[in-house]
Amino acid sequence: MIATLHTTREPARGFTDRVSALEGKDGIVSISVVHGFAWGDTPDMGTKILVYSDAVADPGGARGADLAQRLATELVDLRGQLGEQLSGIDEALDAALAGNGTVVLGDGSDNPGGGAPGDSTFILRRILERRISGVCLGPIWDPGAVRIAFDAGIGASLPLRIGGKIAPLSGDPVDANWEVRALARDMVMTGLAGTPAKLGDSVLLVCDGVEVVLTTYRCQAFGLDLFTQLGCDPA
Repeated sequence: MIATLHTTREPARGFTDRVSALEGKDGIVSISVVHGFAWGDTPDMGTKILVYSDAVADPGGARGADLAQRLATELVDLRGQLGEQLSGIDEALDAALAGNGTVVLGDGSDNPGGGAPGDSTFILRRILERRISGVCLGPIWDPGAVRIAFDAGIGASLPLRIGGKIAPLSGDPVDANWEVRALARDMVMTGLAGTPAKLGDSVLLVCDGVEVVLTTYRCQAFGLDLFTQLGCDPA
């Protein structure tokens, strides 16, 4: 879903380039930087450095362990330089409008992959209030609204209340007149490593130049086919 804009700076690219250059040398087989989930309420979901070393070149794994610790320390020291998080919804939308081409904004706090409901409405509401068009947003988890849209059928135009169903942290539901643009039974999105990610019955709704994908199953956005299967082109 659309939310806070992040921009990667040079230190991040420099760090990842050096990590890649260390692989395949001095017995180091591979190095992975695991980003973690800041919103997961457990320390085990934090950022990790994972180093594999060759058992022959590094018996006991001391070299690999030392490298992992050094890289982890460096990563912690860089944490204030790795990205720029804008302070609010309007600032993120202003930055997107000032950009060229397609701009992707990710709502990390409403990511079902980190345990969130996936039905937040704060960004959608502000987009509609500001009359920003040329936007596609999703997925929003709202099985009830999906059923209503299927009953209404493609081409129907109806007042519909979407999102904001689970708790106050999701925001209030958004009331608007929506056109049912597309419907898909048992839709499956391309997930991580090409694996299928089930979305269930899904619908594309349109209001004032804003296209919104509603799904029956909770899932984070993995691939463009979340939109393209319903005839929405993010470009």
